[in-house]
Amino acid sequence: MRETIDIMLRYFSDTKLAGSYFLLFLVSIVLLYYLDRQKNRWFILYGISVLVVIVMNPVIMWVLMQMFGSLSSYGPVTLLVPILFYVPFAAAELNDSLKDVKQRRLVTAILVFLIFICGNMCGLIKDYSVYDNNISDSEELDIVGYLNGVRPNMILADEALIPVISSRGNALPLFYGRDLWTANMDTGIMDGYNEEAYTLFDAMKNSEENADFIADTAYEYRCDIIVMDSFEEAPAVLGNYKMTKQTDNYLVYELDKE
Repeated sequence: MRETIDIMLRYFSDTKLAGSYFLLFLVSIVLLYYLDRQKNRWFILYGISVLVVIVMNPVIMWVLMQMFGSLSSYGPVTLLVPILFYVPFAAAELNDSLKDVKQRRLVTAILVFLIFICGNMCGLIKDYSVYDNNISDSEELDIVGYLNGVRPNMILADEALIPVISSRGNALPLFYGRDLWTANMDTGIMDGYNEEAYTLFDAMKNSEENADFIADTAYEYRCDIIVMDSFEEAPAVLGNYKMTKQTDNYLVYELDKE
């Protein structure tokens, strides 16, 4: 249960630092209540019910995460909150309640500004919209671009690069993904990993000491690309692999087919 609460809190803290559409959703419910509570009561009750009974209820979320492992990221459940319907509906209701044209224009301008602020000016203020560890830097994108050009059959990649390869790569095949180390992240596609995969995952955390083991195991499982943490005096040839790319933080080894 504690883990579920931590996942929920972390998700909301990671969404928008300078504002949030969730906050705008709550403001919309308050507006609908004060503008015409009788007319809008079912909208208000539905919105509050979705939040209290499901989305913000750790007990329900814990049950759902046990039943459906892919919901452990919590993000898909928040899609139940009808933000894209409530915000424009409340804005239209507020505008309709004003009879003076100048007031309508002023309120419309204010609403547009608030929506921009809650979305961090359409993502332009990136320093406030996403944490640094969620932003793919130029080094990571450079490596993914290289992998896209090579088109490998199987990649053994460092843990930090896996999300970037998954999101920016052109369907690049990975030896293991986040489901290996993220609890309950069973999408029903894979039956699971063997013990050697977990051992290899742990070995990748210290690439300098385990370089030979990583290369031998990767070759055994027919990985033609290895992307690991950089270390001093990294060899140009590692087992059956040769270094084809090096950046400040990563080494790329490709299977020597000659």
